Amino acid sequence: MNIIETIKEGLRIARSSKSLWLYGFFVGLGATFDFSGKSPVPGGGATAHGVPHAFTAGAALLVIGSLVLVAVGGFMYFVSEGALIEGVTRARRGLPPTVREGWRDGVAHWGVLLRLTIIYLAISGGSLVLLSAPSLLALQLSGTALAVMLAVPAALIAVPWLVTLYMWQAFACRIAVLENRPTRDAIAKVRLFLHGRLRHGLKLIVAAILGRTLVLATGALGLVAGALIVFGVLWLLGMAHATVPVIALGTVGLLPMACILISISGTTQSSIWTIGYLTQEGQ
Repeated sequence: MNIIETIKEGLRIARSSKSLWLYGFFVGLGATFDFSGKSPVPGGGATAHGVPHAFTAGAALLVIGSLVLVAVGGFMYFVSEGALIEGVTRARRGLPPTVREGWRDGVAHWGVLLRLTIIYLAISGGSLVLLSAPSLLALQLSGTALAVMLAVPAALIAVPWLVTLYMWQAFACRIAVLENRPTRDAIAKVRLFLHGRLRHGLKLIVAAILGRTLVLATGALGLVAGALIVFGVLWLLGMAHATVPVIALGTVGLLPMACILISISGTTQSSIWTIGYLTQEGQ
């Protein structure tokens, strides 16, 4: 597999298949930020009896709203991942993907993608706990020297193992979606698929990182150019000295560009992995 050709193909599909950008947005957003709700910490004293109750009610509403937002975002992430896998496959075959087809495919497969991701996170987290436990225990009982001695081999084991798990999850998702397999069948096949293909998986990791970085770097230059244009217009209008209006107008003007950038980066990253899997399957 040629890394450069895979990146070019992924970028081509991401650029030409605008119907996938909606789903690419959620995948790109999920790759950029951590979807984690943080409970607000109440602070400060109350000068009236009703203030703590009002504050608690407001905090509860904020937490509930955050949890709902996280749930909706997580659902859309897995729907989008399934939609992109199927959509990229169609685009590679010369069939233009549509938003409606993407939604149908994503809803059909989001459950199995969720289960595979939970298994992947559980194994990764458990592996880190097991590998770090000896060095942490040594740090408490013996000191830094022994802890460092135990941490080095643990790190040498952890890095290739976690990278392998990442490949496992990426390929398992594509097997589950493209072959319509349940979770157990996808896990069974991905073990056989990965045998002798670790180098291929490493190339795809490099290709996905480079492709996404290229999109983000190019987009960042565009955002900087757009910000300079907005500032220039405001300067000509004599509004450059007003900090708040400048920031507000700049944000409104650049937000659509940022959303498109996230969409293309997410579509590119998913496309590269799907192309890599299809290439190995001779499709």
